[in-house]
Amino acid sequence: MIIKSLGLSQILYSASNTNVPKDTIRTVKRKLFSFLWNKKKDKIKREGLYQNYNKGGIRMTDIGVMLKAMHLAWIPCLLKCANSNRNSVPDFFLRRLGGLNFLLCCNYDVIFLNSKLPTFYKDMLSFVDDLKTLYNYNLGQTVLFNNREILIDGKPFFIQEWFQKELF
Repeated sequence: MIIKSLGLSQILYSASNTNVPKDTIRTVKRKLFSFLWNKKKDKIKREGLYQNYNKGGIRMTDIGVMLKAMHLAWIPCLLKCANSNRNSVPDFFLRRLGGLNFLLCCNYDVIFLNSKLPTFYKDMLSFVDDLKTLYNYNLGQTVLFNNREILIDGKPFFIQEWFQKELF
């Protein structure tokens, strides 16, 4: 309870709208479990502790999964309030790739997305891609732009002029 209420709440609040490197997440996990076990070796596998009470766990929060969820929570906000001031920065970056609505319909690979796209948005789109893969999500139609399977010179393509004139 102390970990969740005092430790994680402050960390997650600070990390909700920033990029958190994977090694930082590993360090935080290590310190949380070190606190839980009073700086001794883990007595139970960590995966077991994340489980519900009825499965023998203590419902320990997995900070990595929680950060993914917080990044994914930005998507409905960005889609719902499309013309708000809060969306001006994401729109500026994502517009170069067709916008968030369009990107969510694409079969993109984050590795190939614009190198000028901030890491926060790359992570957010990577987590969406993870969900699509996990649930075998397919829209049923193939979008040519930003498609990991349709490459020119080894990279997916996006032609702004065609997109604006709806020539795709």
